[in-house]
Amino acid sequence: MSNETTLELVNQVAEFTEISDFMDDDQLTETLGLVVKLMLNPDVPPAKATLLIVQLESYAAKFAMLASYYTNVKKDDRAKKNLYFSAKEATQRLCDSMKYAAKAGTFYG
Repeated sequence: MSNETTLELVNQVAEFTEISDFMDDDQLTETLGLVVKLMLNPDVPPAKATLLIVQLESYAAKFAMLASYYTNVKKDDRAKKNLYFSAKEATQRLCDSMKYAAKAGTFYG
């Protein structure tokens, strides 16, 4: 890992802390923490990957429902709406890549 990559990671973690504080959502905070862990160590044992995928998919569903809530009911909080939409999309993409890695057998166990 180069110094630039390490610096980018540190900056991203700092921004994740700001997002976590702003959103005040335990599952979003946990998702951000899992993203950081996967960035640092993407080699996940297959059994753990399966559980992680299910957990992250359930969080993505929650984020999608909250994004819809902030779009249709509580329309005055655009920032939260947009962050929930982004969290849903990013979490689903992460799950998709983990599913692909599990099928391809690239996880180590």
